Amino acid sequence: MKFRGFVFSIFVICFTAGALLTSCGKKGEPTLVTFVKPAPVTNISVVHREDALLLSWSYSVSSDMQDLIKGFYVEKAVGNSDKIPTEFKNIVFLPANVTHYTDNDFTAGTAYFYRILVLSVRNIISDQSPVIKVTPLMLPPAPAGLSYEVKNDAVDIRWKAAEGKIKYNIYKGRDKNVSSAVLLNKSALSGPLFSDKVETYLPSYYFVRSLLDSDIKDEGFPSEVLEVNPADFVPSKPSALKYVYARQGGLVLLWNENPETWVKRYHVYRKRATESNFGFIGEAVTPTFKDNSPLNSQTTYYVTALGTSREGGASALLEVNPPPQDR
Repeated sequence: MKFRGFVFSIFVICFTAGALLTSCGKKGEPTLVTFVKPAPVTNISVVHREDALLLSWSYSVSSDMQDLIKGFYVEKAVGNSDKIPTEFKNIVFLPANVTHYTDNDFTAGTAYFYRILVLSVRNIISDQSPVIKVTPLMLPPAPAGLSYEVKNDAVDIRWKAAEGKIKYNIYKGRDKNVSSAVLLNKSALSGPLFSDKVETYLPSYYFVRSLLDSDIKDEGFPSEVLEVNPADFVPSKPSALKYVYARQGGLVLLWNENPETWVKRYHVYRKRATESNFGFIGEAVTPTFKDNSPLNSQTTYYVTALGTSREGGASALLEVNPPPQDR
């Protein structure tokens, strides 16, 4: 009987330890980690954009805990003082791979409080996150009158300034889809101007939002989209066109390099005394061109610069007579 009692005791021990070991009498990994309370969310940020409050948070755990998080409860309370309310309402449960939420249920001028709880696969709830209070304000109007000016190595985007203490964010994309654009400025712009680098391969699309630069930004609706197409860039006129006679005949034309970094090449035009119109005679990548044709009479030249596709205005005309020994 003592022997049977001993066996029975071993059976009870094995049975009660089942939650701790994968099997009795065999080596297994302990599962106590699944009963650990999840770490709380430690930071929450909120941005007020258009008609939405955009909540986001970061959450990282050790590799052995990643598969043990079921998701997040987002809780909300309403109040009008700095005192944190005692009653919060759960407004959504999100899976573990989602760390953002859009809340469209709010009124400007009302204070809202948010907190987040983490739920494990064992349905164990974490401690509460810190509470964040937000009071969305009335949004400023969308900027108007966007225009651009191409400079030597930049594109200046301008718009009409709004009244009051309004700041701005400017966005840029590859199409007219507002949601796919990226924010260009690192801090809110205090004036209606932004200089961007010149791009010469594809069109760029810009829009601007007004904001109050509060803790939650209070960023308004986008302006109309402005297209900046490098195919429309027109270079300035080349300057200081001059010449030198070539030893082997003909001449070499020289001029100042255009200041625009996006100029691709130059076109050269010529008209002899016996001709009524100028004709295209060649192009150059650098500001120099050799005309190998003999100079038998007075000849006139001009040069133009080309951007990505459009040709600029003509330089001043240059009249060249045959060299003295050839007259």
